[in-house]
Amino acid sequence: MSKVKEIRLNPNAFTKMRKFRFLKFYSSSFNGENKCKVSYLQDPRFTEVKYLHWHGYPLKSLPSNIGAEKLVFLEMPNSSIEQLWDDMKHRGKLNQTIHAACKMLIAKTPNPTLIPHLNKLVILNLRGSKSLKNLPAGIFNLEFLTTLDLSGCSKLKRLPEISSSNTSCLFLSRTAIEELPSSIELLIRLGYLDLSDCKRLKSLPSSLCKLKSLEILDLSGCSNLQRLSECLGQLSSLGTLLLEKTNIERIPESTIQISVLTYLRLSYCERLQSVPKASIPYTMVRCR
Repeated sequence: MSKVKEIRLNPNAFTKMRKFRFLKFYSSSFNGENKCKVSYLQDPRFTEVKYLHWHGYPLKSLPSNIGAEKLVFLEMPNSSIEQLWDDMKHRGKLNQTIHAACKMLIAKTPNPTLIPHLNKLVILNLRGSKSLKNLPAGIFNLEFLTTLDLSGCSKLKRLPEISSSNTSCLFLSRTAIEELPSSIELLIRLGYLDLSDCKRLKSLPSSLCKLKSLEILDLSGCSNLQRLSECLGQLSSLGTLLLEKTNIERIPESTIQISVLTYLRLSYCERLQSVPKASIPYTMVRCR
């Protein structure tokens, strides 16, 4: 399909495929336009699909008869989809991955009633969803959610409050995040926090220092970030701290208490005036 310049898909194209379980349209965008032209899909065989990947999916919603109770994997990068399903009868066991770099997905009004029915979700990837403005309040309450990727969600300004979470990787690069909620401290299993190129981020809450599992903190490109919390040294697992192209003026003295800190990157920190003399060896890329 990737080599086809344009295809007009009959809504009943898959009717005779009795063991229809896997459908993948990859690279279905051509010169910025979707190659697959279809007005609607009503094929009953969609009720049996378990794996659905459709790059540039042309419709605004999933087929109404898709069997969500059997669907395990949904991947629709660069699509125009606005919603998953109209009602909660379609919830099923979509329980491994939603990889939806969909420009409009849950952009208008996130449906909080959907969250409890995704309780087995492991990875939620909304990378590049440029119309996404906010998240459902219970997103961090999903018991098995380990990875949340919101990179490139350029209209996302804030995260919902956090009550509990097992999230270990949180990607917020290139978002419009202005501040993190103080409840960030409840992400007790968070090991990787990516805030790179968050141009509106000015400061970090002191509660961030309670993240004892945090191993990598990426703040590179946060050009409005001028200072770090004095309690940064409490991040006892922090091995990598990336601060290049920020406007910080000093590194807190407490960082010398982080015995596992081996990589501190400070390139192009033009306002940086002082760096504590480390009592442990670490690789440092000096500012220019």
